[in-house]
Amino acid sequence: MPPTQRSAVSIGRRLIDPMGEYVKIEPKHLGMGMYQHSVNKKKLSEALTLVVRECVSMRGVDVNVASVQLLENVCGLNKKTAAGIVALREQMGRIRLREDIKNVKGLGAKSYEQCAGFLIVNSNQEYDEDGPIAKKKKLISEPLDRTIVHPSQYHIARRLLLRIGCTPTDLPCPNLHRMLGRLDTLSSEEIVVRDLLCNEVKTLPPPDLMTDIRAVNSFKVGEKIFGRIANQVEFGLFVDIGTNKNALAHRSVLQQPYPEVGSSMMFVVTSVNEEKGRISIRPVY
Repeated sequence: MPPTQRSAVSIGRRLIDPMGEYVKIEPKHLGMGMYQHSVNKKKLSEALTLVVRECVSMRGVDVNVASVQLLENVCGLNKKTAAGIVALREQMGRIRLREDIKNVKGLGAKSYEQCAGFLIVNSNQEYDEDGPIAKKKKLISEPLDRTIVHPSQYHIARRLLLRIGCTPTDLPCPNLHRMLGRLDTLSSEEIVVRDLLCNEVKTLPPPDLMTDIRAVNSFKVGEKIFGRIANQVEFGLFVDIGTNKNALAHRSVLQQPYPEVGSSMMFVVTSVNEEKGRISIRPVY
């Protein structure tokens, strides 16, 4: 395949799965300025590798779809154990539990403890159909496996979710960070788990890809839309909702703390001014 076509395919894949595609490129080839060749190559390589591992790990990696290149950048894994995870999911059809990862050849207890929290298992609630009909069905999936909360901290996560009236099966929840943000008198360990649960918002599946820009008059009052926070100003938030002009969520309809710029959440259209091309929205809490 000609280099231009390979580049086009790579760019297309970056749109679908940016992290999965960028890890295939050595960081030094991403273009970091004119001084990258003026520093120690070994130290630069080590620093770049560390940053890549941190980014991949804190984003979380779906063990049922991730490539070997992506998995080997997870803390606690290497090329051999990453290939072992891919082999395990091919053997099983798909991995249902984080516990299954312990069966990877060459992955010891310490390595599992280090990588477990970064390996996401996106699996729907399933039940074991084996055994007598009268026998209670056995749960064979764990909702918290979809988060980057470490298995050793699941009991804390369940306790925090219970305090806001949720259960692990309610995840992912776009407004989870707001509900958890209202909790007070948390221990240091609870704060860590709260932040890890809030990271679940950032790992939500992206909204459906829009093939065209929507016209202002195509939005209807009461319509629910998925938007990305584009900018924060004194009087509110400007939100990218897929039209040529960002919608405004006025501060009067917002709750503290405001969502971060770049984060996504669900909104409801409250008014549409076709003449001025303005759309007002409010978050769904």
